[in-house]
Amino acid sequence: MRGVPNKAEESLSLSDILYDDNGSLLQHALMTGFIVDEGWLLGHFSSQTSLTLISNKTINARPADQRIIRVFPELPRPQVQIIHTKIMLLFFPGFVRFVVSSANLAEDDWSVLQNIVFVQDFMRDPSLVFPANEFSMSLAYALHDLSVPFEIIGWMNSVDFSTAIAQIVTSVPTGGQRMNMNMAEYGMERLAVVIKSIKKPNTTLLDYEFTPDARMYCVGSSLGPLDHRWLRDIYLCAHGINPRHHRDTLWKNTVPDNLIDIAVAFHTQEQVDKCRYDVDCSQYIYARPETFNAREFPQSHMFRVQPHFSRTIVHAKVILTRVGGDQTCGWMYLGSHNFTPGAWGRLQVKSGEDIYVNNYEFGIVLNDMLFVDQLDQNGNKDSRASLLSALFGFSLADIKIKLLPLVTALSLSGISVNGLVCVVPVVLGYISAAFVSVVLGWPAI
Repeated sequence: MRGVPNKAEESLSLSDILYDDNGSLLQHALMTGFIVDEGWLLGHFSSQTSLTLISNKTINARPADQRIIRVFPELPRPQVQIIHTKIMLLFFPGFVRFVVSSANLAEDDWSVLQNIVFVQDFMRDPSLVFPANEFSMSLAYALHDLSVPFEIIGWMNSVDFSTAIAQIVTSVPTGGQRMNMNMAEYGMERLAVVIKSIKKPNTTLLDYEFTPDARMYCVGSSLGPLDHRWLRDIYLCAHGINPRHHRDTLWKNTVPDNLIDIAVAFHTQEQVDKCRYDVDCSQYIYARPETFNAREFPQSHMFRVQPHFSRTIVHAKVILTRVGGDQTCGWMYLGSHNFTPGAWGRLQVKSGEDIYVNNYEFGIVLNDMLFVDQLDQNGNKDSRASLLSALFGFSLADIKIKLLPLVTALSLSGISVNGLVCVVPVVLGYISAAFVSVVLGWPAI
């Protein structure tokens, strides 16, 4: 990130992701983004690297470049539906690097904006065929939904995904052949399926009488038409419950408006105006006054986002959720989904409870996260120094993770709501872990 202190330790460049520390050649790169600046992007690659690019909008296109395969996913309603996914699959001779981020493939996203990135490497051996698992199947389905050529999807067979530590959540626009062709659920309904794997202290899986006990902290760069009905639906999904299946029993009586424990962080106009960089930062934050001022909009759930680095813009898309009576465990989502109905879907009451999804999206969920409250010198919980650490059931050293303090491009630190501050380690395969800092503070905007 341009201009931040100690750049080598506090940010990660696209080049850091695209190159192997051992010097092996990147053979093929599959990359997606809402915006792809081909002129800027191609400068990062050797002439020996071929690319598959998927984007909603391409700028500085290089149509004569024979290295590029351009893929155009189905958009049933192209006037309003968009391709918003931000993933990379980087094929090296001995491994594949799996990357999920909130950053577009354009210079400002990697030099001006605070984004979040997840990276994990998987062993690759073209002479072998590895057994499929839930992760590899979800990835193959997601690539097929994006119309990726079958030849490239087939390369997944020679990759060992048994070490995957995340679960995939995707969205596909409603109305086309792709919806429900592969995955049984998309958007918030897929989130509910993934969250069912969470275990709470002193409980079994989430198959028990429902009691709302999740606290959600949400960050994004687009403000959609929220209302309490939609907040209630995604709040139920955060507990691993599909609201479509429980509309009669889990409606307002079980989760009234005052029990929907969701905080949504967003930039103010003043913050955008004071951005430190010589670019129009307002182009990266999408919000309409009529949306915020709508009668049904839940303004009481809105909070001002405060970036770790002053006068910068947070473009990360993150949901942190603490669950259980003592709020010591939970899960984290990161990826391309903004906290909007367009990204996560909206249940349609008048159309047989079908869900309407507007965007292609891709993200991952890290389950089994543990919140450990640090104590002050008097032995009391220190609300300004809570540590949120990830427990994945293996040693971090086993996957060669390096944790760096307060790093912008790849992590989340300093999330604060009502005075609670958390540090969130984000696991990154063989490269490093880092921390995009986001602070939610009073007053409501």
